[in-house]
Amino acid sequence: MTPLADMAVYEDAEFYDLEFADRQHDAAFFIEQAKQAHGPVLEVACGTGRITLPIARAGIAITGLDVTRSMLDLARRKSQAEALPVTWLEQDCRAIHSEQHFSLIFSATNAMQHLHDFDSVNAFLRSARNVLAPGGTLILDVFNPDISKLARSAPARYHHKSIVDAEGKEIRVDATSSYDAASQILRFELYYLRNGEYLRTKAVSMRCFFPEELLALCRFNGFDVVQRLGDYDGSPFTTQSPKQILFCHAV
Repeated sequence: MTPLADMAVYEDAEFYDLEFADRQHDAAFFIEQAKQAHGPVLEVACGTGRITLPIARAGIAITGLDVTRSMLDLARRKSQAEALPVTWLEQDCRAIHSEQHFSLIFSATNAMQHLHDFDSVNAFLRSARNVLAPGGTLILDVFNPDISKLARSAPARYHHKSIVDAEGKEIRVDATSSYDAASQILRFELYYLRNGEYLRTKAVSMRCFFPEELLALCRFNGFDVVQRLGDYDGSPFTTQSPKQILFCHAV
């Protein structure tokens, strides 16, 4: 297995929280899935608890797993401040160790795409299968590759998004991207600017999973894909869908 790439982007947990403070569109989906699971839930790559904590607030037994200590430290401080009974595991998702088995395991918002090689993907899926309760569900959430975005030329910079800092000032985030078809890795350089002044840059690399490939990987690792959605609104997967959200059952 190759080492996890570009994990430095997650070391500043406070900035991560700031950057994604307004992201809500995915959380409601996973909270509802956790409610329907009727049993303990495991979030893989939970970060600072953006989705984990609302699930705990709903009274659901949940464990958050992440490989980055700074993210878990912040998540733990948040749960302690609210007296929420969350279990936090500092582990690599390719080697999950838990005596508990889970009715629902999920990996949200493209986190799985940090696994760049087949050995890493297979190790994650098998590891998740080992701690999935009988009849339980594994939910995978990755983007559906958009050929027009993969074809962007590397030097072309574009406006990716804007965020607001702690002082209420806008931070503009520009990006460049390049796609390596041989490895199926999409690489981004992100540039954070406030009033035209550079604050920081980030390098992010994401493994693209094409639809039939992802189905085959699930089957190879002992899962049937029982449902496939195209977005968090529950719409069915189509060619134009922005997401691939797979509901997997162990066979």
